[in-house]
Amino acid sequence: MDLATVLLLHKSSFIVGAICFFYVRWRSKEPGLDFLAIGYGLLGFASTLAGAGEQGTLPYEVWTFASFSIGVTGYSLMAMGLLRLSGRQRKASGWLLLAIALSLSAIVGGMHWHANNQARAAIFNADTAAFLGFSCFVVLRDFFAERLPARWGLLASLAAAMGFSALVVIKMIAPQYGPLEARYAFFMLIMCHFSIALFVIVLVQERAEAQLKRLANTDALTGIPNRQHFLASIPNQLRTGDAFVMIDIDHFKGVNDRYGHEAGDLVLTGVAQAIAAAAGPGCTLGRLGGEEFALFLRDQTEATGFAMADRIRRAVNILGFTSGKETITPSVSAGVALWRADCSAQKLRDRADQALYLAKRGGRDRVELYANLPSIEKRPISVTPAADIHHSGSGQPPRARQRAA
Repeated sequence: MDLATVLLLHKSSFIVGAICFFYVRWRSKEPGLDFLAIGYGLLGFASTLAGAGEQGTLPYEVWTFASFSIGVTGYSLMAMGLLRLSGRQRKASGWLLLAIALSLSAIVGGMHWHANNQARAAIFNADTAAFLGFSCFVVLRDFFAERLPARWGLLASLAAAMGFSALVVIKMIAPQYGPLEARYAFFMLIMCHFSIALFVIVLVQERAEAQLKRLANTDALTGIPNRQHFLASIPNQLRTGDAFVMIDIDHFKGVNDRYGHEAGDLVLTGVAQAIAAAAGPGCTLGRLGGEEFALFLRDQTEATGFAMADRIRRAVNILGFTSGKETITPSVSAGVALWRADCSAQKLRDRADQALYLAKRGGRDRVELYANLPSIEKRPISVTPAADIHHSGSGQPPRARQRAA
């Protein structure tokens, strides 16, 4: 393939990428896409200058320095864009990359190295490999915070481009050791630029899809998983040690009636976040509706399941919400049930619900444990919030769905 064709493809790859980045930036508002678009645009312009210079339409000194400085600046903006896009942050430290590129251009121009084809190509591709290597580091680092599959494709494309740029440097410095002709490496770089643009767009799409999924599975008011997501997260096959905890805010209707729904929403959100913090990341948590929440736990005993629910109760007790001149101090009641061999997921939830009913009847701000032992008739068993767990002979029937506030 002749040099003119390679330069045309090179320029085209950047122009197409710049157009795609501008369009996606307009639609998604993701940070960094604007810098990627400008960087790709500058690289396309630098390639155009180099093509015009090779055809003799521009003075040698002009096109060699202009294509070098604009190209180096384009790669710095490309790295800056990936830094912002990958971390979804507008970091001021990214401007250091642009400063490095401008400083290098000044040095090359001052030393007149751009007039030497071999030196110019070696320095330019070494700088390119450095910016691409930095981009690889950023994409890999941020993978642990955002595990999207497109990151691997983007990382591979950047790494390949970095490798081909390094091969050009080797070929320029030590031609006898270069494993690949510069023009072939240059052609492969074109493919890498297309691939980088493709995976950047896929990354933005995957990020948008993940956001939509989070919104669909999250309760809009409290920020915790909603009923649909919670029920879908419960395993199909239950096993010994599985536990269900039902939690309800005490007298919540009175909060809405006395202080208004805005204060009620504040209390509801604060309690939900306190429950999530006390339960920890290993629990399956959800808001079932209204002021009712649920937890699904694995590998529990009656003592540990009760302790978890009581820890949540105590975490809510220390909360306080200001409404005018008054302070709202919420409390919760909870019911705990552990899985037995004769129990389905729905039945386990019903048992926790019955235990919660007894907690409400027993004075609220307490935890009740449902025990289904072979020696005792199937019924809820009352448990105090203290360390001792004792059985009650009250034998109350399962509660109706309309629970006292």
